[in-house]
Amino acid sequence: MFPRRKFAVPIKTGLSLSHTIVSVLTIYEQIQQAVDLVEADLSQDLTAGAAARTAGMSLRSFHRYFPALTGYKFGEYLRKRRLSAAAGELRAGQASILAVAIQSGYDSHEAFTRAFKSEFEVTPSEFRSGDLPAARVRPIDLVGEVHMGVLTKSLPEMKVVVFDGFAPDPEWKAIQQMEAWLERHGEEIGPHRVFGHNIDEDGRLAFDPVNVGYRILVTVPETALPFDDETTVATIEAGTFVVTGIEGSFEEDPSGSWITAGWGRLNEMVKRNDLHVHPSRRWFEEVLEPVEPGNTRFDLYLELA
Repeated sequence: MFPRRKFAVPIKTGLSLSHTIVSVLTIYEQIQQAVDLVEADLSQDLTAGAAARTAGMSLRSFHRYFPALTGYKFGEYLRKRRLSAAAGELRAGQASILAVAIQSGYDSHEAFTRAFKSEFEVTPSEFRSGDLPAARVRPIDLVGEVHMGVLTKSLPEMKVVVFDGFAPDPEWKAIQQMEAWLERHGEEIGPHRVFGHNIDEDGRLAFDPVNVGYRILVTVPETALPFDDETTVATIEAGTFVVTGIEGSFEEDPSGSWITAGWGRLNEMVKRNDLHVHPSRRWFEEVLEPVEPGNTRFDLYLELA
């Protein structure tokens, strides 16, 4: 998942961007493309495969990241949005229940009624005739925090499992620990995200590209806790981050200078838009599926004040 290399870090001053660096969508922008596909026509016969292709992802990665970012499995979100829109039509419009059913992607009155009652605990006719509440799901917006072309994300507090590796080959040692742990607990935690950052010899966040250690953080649901005594669980505190996506090749550039260039670009974005970096300079790299096979891809996060 992570290659053996020296991980880059955020810097205070800009860097020359002459290195080969490929700008790519962030994971939020990718998943938003799938959400937008759903919202464009709730009646369409839409599969997870089609949504994954629209997002530019493999189906496997899509099934992992869609629920990790939205809180819903894709089919669940599609169903809830169809029924939520149907509830709005029933409450506001004069269309027949069958017409609303077809508009919502159901091919019969009966199938629609079963799904609607399962979701809202009342039938469509009961909902239309009474002043009954319905916990409707609104369209998801993962990129509403874009300002002047810069994406900022307010990350919630997240529980994570920690894997530390130290020189020599700190990243590789952390990777081996993570992979062994996922073999034992992967099914328990379900869809998850993987972040990383440099650490010093005392395990504190570090900023030196020639890192003594590296920490991998795997997100886990609180419902999966606790794990065995050998598992270290920590908390990523909530915060607001500026985010950008990068992709490059370690075969073409073994030094990973394209990542350093990516951090330089991120810092330039911060400066150009008059954003203010948090005094802690907290940062992460999130490993993602590359657009081009053989490449390595990251979303870079830098905390804002």
